[in-house]
Amino acid sequence: MLQRLLKHPKKLGISLNFWDFLLIILIVVSGIFLVQFLGRENLDVISSRELLRLTSTPHIRNEAPDAAVRGRPLKGSEILRDSELLDAAKYKVYTGIYVANNFSLDLEIPSFSSKGYVWMRWGKSFQDYLKTRDLAISEVIGLENDINPETSLITPLRDVREFDDGSFGQGMLYTGDFYIDNLDLKRFPFNSVSLPVVLEVDDPVGDLTYENLRLIPDLRDSGIGQYSDLFGWLTRGWSFGEFRHHFASGLGFSAEDEEYSQLIFDVSYQRSSWSAFWTLIQPLVVVMASIVLITRVLTEFRVEIPIAVLLTLIFLQDGYRSELPNLPYLSFLDSVYAIAYILSIVSFALVLYLEALKRRASLGSSERQGLILKRIHFYEQFWPPISLLVMVVLSAASWLLI
Repeated sequence: MLQRLLKHPKKLGISLNFWDFLLIILIVVSGIFLVQFLGRENLDVISSRELLRLTSTPHIRNEAPDAAVRGRPLKGSEILRDSELLDAAKYKVYTGIYVANNFSLDLEIPSFSSKGYVWMRWGKSFQDYLKTRDLAISEVIGLENDINPETSLITPLRDVREFDDGSFGQGMLYTGDFYIDNLDLKRFPFNSVSLPVVLEVDDPVGDLTYENLRLIPDLRDSGIGQYSDLFGWLTRGWSFGEFRHHFASGLGFSAEDEEYSQLIFDVSYQRSSWSAFWTLIQPLVVVMASIVLITRVLTEFRVEIPIAVLLTLIFLQDGYRSELPNLPYLSFLDSVYAIAYILSIVSFALVLYLEALKRRASLGSSERQGLILKRIHFYEQFWPPISLLVMVVLSAASWLLI
């Protein structure tokens, strides 16, 4: 078959010698090996056996689209069982969180900084527990998802106060850097992000498990302040609720897995689609216009255009990737750039092919020259709409397959 094609190269529409075929074969074989190598990648990951479950206590749910969903909700008899555990709990601490300011969002880590207020109110039995063991409430209930304990603090604003109904309470200020545990960048740059502040029982003694101490969210006074907006992002909503945190370990104190009460206050933000388009998509569209219209360029420099476009794409992609962590998947914008790379390479091959046809036309007879010019005209006319259609369809498919 190879010898037949070498003897009759005109059937392919272009003169191909042995080295051309050798190059094509090497490219095809390399592609096969690459596909096999990537296909053998083990995508199985080891997941933690820790679990989060919503509890039967009242909670506020974030109804914003793409808001992070944490914890599996209780169903049927599970709600009744958890309500019985709540009634039987020896200690209950009513806790509120007011986020005054979220700032310094860093998707590369990913983390953010936050400042706000926490207040807690508890009964006399728990106050006796703290007093007997010489513990402050901030030593029993702490920040769970802070990433720098040296800068993450819960500072009392005033001393513990006793109320007329016999309960005790204290207001505190929290500050710190927090880890973003549920970050999904598959739709980047049209993605949303949820920033959680997590409080959990630290249990320094070992007797404040989920059955003994429950953190009940104060939904009435909790919320977000006027400085909680992130610059460049749209605030979509917030959620607040209690979760049952199941550790996959007894933590060295128990033969059974430990469980603790946990509160999560979560504020969700979404990147402005208008801003994302003009800052990240529009430059790509302008660059790719050079590829789509390359056959309409009549100067002798159009061979260099695909190379310049490829270099530009590399710099553009490196610009936005520097703000993101290393992802185990392709974001939407990564997929669009992959399509752009392929079209740029194909356009480069097409330009070389058209230049070869022009050289053949200049050396052939008038009749053969007419046939070659018709072929050149066909490719120059069909490339712009076909390349544009391919890019739009593949980009839309990438979005729908997320």
